[in-house]
Amino acid sequence: MTVWLPVALGRDIEPGAATGTTVDGSSVALWRDAGGTLHAWADRCPHRGMRLSFGFVREDRLVCLYHGWQFDGDGACRHVPAHPRMEPPGSVRPTRYRAFERGGLVWASSADPADDTELSRIPSVSTPVRSVWMREGREQVVDRLRSLTEDFQDKGTVAVGILDGTAILAGIQVVDAHTTALHLTAPGAVPDDTVRALVRRMHDLRDSATAFTSVAAS
Repeated sequence: MTVWLPVALGRDIEPGAATGTTVDGSSVALWRDAGGTLHAWADRCPHRGMRLSFGFVREDRLVCLYHGWQFDGDGACRHVPAHPRMEPPGSVRPTRYRAFERGGLVWASSADPADDTELSRIPSVSTPVRSVWMREGREQVVDRLRSLTEDFQDKGTVAVGILDGTAILAGIQVVDAHTTALHLTAPGAVPDDTVRALVRRMHDLRDSATAFTSVAAS
């Protein structure tokens, strides 16, 4: 079944910037136009296959780094520098993913999810904390987070609980079989010193996974 997947903290994708992520194992480029609208596309330029996440944003267009082809927010090619007078063919456009923001997280999907009931229960207002990537599978990462957290609940694409007295919500992103990302938020408005403490906790969690991986590999 197709579901909405957490792929980033919305705060980390600034207007006029592009970055890469994954959805169901496929590479995806996330970018915001100058007006702040979020876009999610397959991370492959339809011209020569260059990663679009390596490109740059010019007002409302994403520009491929390789040959400078420009694509508007609907995915239509609007300018080819090598042929400035040419009308770009309408068929040349990247594959677009569905994406939106809720609870401080960016959610993406390759198709219309059949059910978004759980997503609707996520608080609309949250304080972003930090994203961390760990070289471990999903279950190992979730177990590490569970060991630090009270009232822990694994809900599939997210986990909730109480960490050091603060309610948290972690988006769980399976990058591949050996890499998992946690995108941590705290529902509501949270003081800066509490956010800093949670960031340190996330760094400790990441470092513990790194240390375990290094020992296991030696």
